[in-house]
Amino acid sequence: MTPPGSEPTPMPVISNNVPAFASSSATNSSPAAANDGMSGSAWLAGSIPAWLAYDLSGASKAQRKQVLVAWYVGAALDFINPTPDASKHWPIDYTIETNSAAGGGDPPADGWTIIETVTGNDRNTRQRLLDMADANWVRINVTKSSSPDTVGIDMDVHSAPEGATDSWLFMGDSITFMSTSYLFSNLPSLVHGLAPDRWPAIIPAAIGGTNTTTALDAIDTTIANFPGRFVTLNYGTNDHAGEYHMEELVKKVIAAGKVPVVPKMPWAAASNIQTDGPLINQQIDELYAKYPEIRRGPDMWEVFKDRTDLIPADDIHPNSAGQDEWRKQWSISMTQ
Repeated sequence: MTPPGSEPTPMPVISNNVPAFASSSATNSSPAAANDGMSGSAWLAGSIPAWLAYDLSGASKAQRKQVLVAWYVGAALDFINPTPDASKHWPIDYTIETNSAAGGGDPPADGWTIIETVTGNDRNTRQRLLDMADANWVRINVTKSSSPDTVGIDMDVHSAPEGATDSWLFMGDSITFMSTSYLFSNLPSLVHGLAPDRWPAIIPAAIGGTNTTTALDAIDTTIANFPGRFVTLNYGTNDHAGEYHMEELVKKVIAAGKVPVVPKMPWAAASNIQTDGPLINQQIDELYAKYPEIRRGPDMWEVFKDRTDLIPADDIHPNSAGQDEWRKQWSISMTQ
């Protein structure tokens, strides 16, 4: 159920396979790997500092006037990375820049306008909504990486004339972490299959072992730099019915001007889930009634109920088939 006025509007990716350029590239890598539409490949720089630039002049001015730039580091599975890790090579200090030079050739050597400056980044995915005006080019310019030698990213540019209206932040526990990791998740393409004009931008912000209590400590900083509309709150498996703080999370999302999306917690055969799960889902029903601003996510209890082929009886986590079903159900919910 979608609250009035909060329906997603299409944000097509306009950067797939456009001319891509880079300051350098490692062996067996190229800038084209950053925008080939495949999460399993990425551009890897040959040295730091490094930049990656796209020629967007092939898109109409209307499509590229306001865009959402989203970059992803598949090598860094964790959303938050407090300690630099050379093997994960995510951007720490960087700028997002545009340029009005004509497209159709090599990227301009000068005339770049800095739109955003980020220092001390510890996230594996970030988004930036920006006004391109009449610019034809966009680039990310990395001056510091978690590796002294390279940085490796995918980067998408979505047309976003109405804002980041189809951008989704997936907070949650290990079930959500397993199911939305950038390298392994096909959730955007599933949504696209159901709604061909849609290709949502998704931030996989789940952290294993978390619950609504620990999420309260992280939600303010997590959504502070999120330009999108929807914040999904996938919690319950690690909670107890008497210490369930979903309402506080919902209130924080609403106060930030976002739409909270709350699913029912998933079924599992474990005795504690059988005890707490129905009570937690009852509280979620009460929140649906109390806060019309909530967009209802999938009823994961009914989806997985008695499905030990998807969540084995000796586990609380979905297996690979269960993760496929989890994403399928979310894609259906996101297009209703």
